[in-house]
Amino acid sequence: MKELLSPKQVARAIGVSESSLKRWCDQGHIRTERTAGGHRRMPVDAVVLFLRERGHDIKHPEILGLPVTTGRSERTIDRAQEQLTEALVNGDEDLCRGIVLDAYLANHRLSTICDQVICRAFQSIGNLWSCGDVEVFEERRACEICVSVLHELKRLIPSPDKSAPSAMGGTTNGDPYTLANGMVELVLREVGWNATSLGCGLPFDSMQSAIERHRPQLFWLSVSVIDDAPCFVNGMNQLFETARSSGTALAIGGRAIESEIRQNIRYTSFCDLMEHLDGFASSLRRSTTSPG
Repeated sequence: MKELLSPKQVARAIGVSESSLKRWCDQGHIRTERTAGGHRRMPVDAVVLFLRERGHDIKHPEILGLPVTTGRSERTIDRAQEQLTEALVNGDEDLCRGIVLDAYLANHRLSTICDQVICRAFQSIGNLWSCGDVEVFEERRACEICVSVLHELKRLIPSPDKSAPSAMGGTTNGDPYTLANGMVELVLREVGWNATSLGCGLPFDSMQSAIERHRPQLFWLSVSVIDDAPCFVNGMNQLFETARSSGTALAIGGRAIESEIRQNIRYTSFCDLMEHLDGFASSLRRSTTSPG
C-alpha cells in the first residue's frame, strides 16, 4: 500500500511552514494526490525525491518512516563506506540504515551507493575476516542487515510509470546470494524500469519459462556461485537463445564469472559493476521507449 502523508506531517518532517509546502506542491515540486474528500496527500517517495533533488535537510525523519539518525551522518561516499563497514561489523542496523539513506538523500545514484559504499564495505569485511578480525556470523549478520536496508530503499524509490519497460531476473540454482540480486532490482527501478526479482536459486529451465511467458525487455542474472561450470555454460547459452527469440536483452554479472567461463557464454551485456548496469539499462530504456 502506498504511504501517504498530509501537508502538516511533511512540513513538520522537513522543518518548513505548511504554507511554504503547499506552495511547492502547487508549483509541481512535490507530487501530490487527492483523497476522495479532496484533501491533499503526498506519497513518501515523492517527498524523498524532492529532498534529494533540492538537497533539503530533514528535521524529523521518523515522520517519513525513516530512522531517527537520518540526516546526521556525513554524506560523502568515502566516509559513508568507512562508517558502514564499522556499523555492519558491530551489527548496528539502525545506524546502517541511516548511513545508506543519508547517501541516497544526498542524491547519489543507487548504482554508486551499491558499488562504492555497500560492495566496498563488504570487501573490507572480507579482508577483516581473512585476517581473523571478523567472525563468519558477523559477516552473515551484515548481509542480513543490508538486505533489510535494500527493502527500505525500495520503499523510497518512485514507482515506475505504467508505460515503463519490464525487467526481471534472479540467481541460478545453487546460488543463494540475495544481496547483489537485490541491488540489481533497485538500480533498474531507479533508472525507470519496472523491475521484479524472481528470487534466488532458479533453475535455467524455469528462467526460460519466465522469459517466454512474460517477455520482459530485459532479463538479468546475478552470479555469485557456480557449482558446475559446464552445466552453467550450457544453461546460459540456452537462456540466451530463449531471450533472443523473445526480444529480451540478457544482462549478466557477478564475481563467479571468470574469464574462461565468460569466453564460452553468450549474453547481451556483461556488467562488472552496478554502474555498468546503470549505464546499459539507461541506454536500453531510451532505445526501447523512443518513437519508431
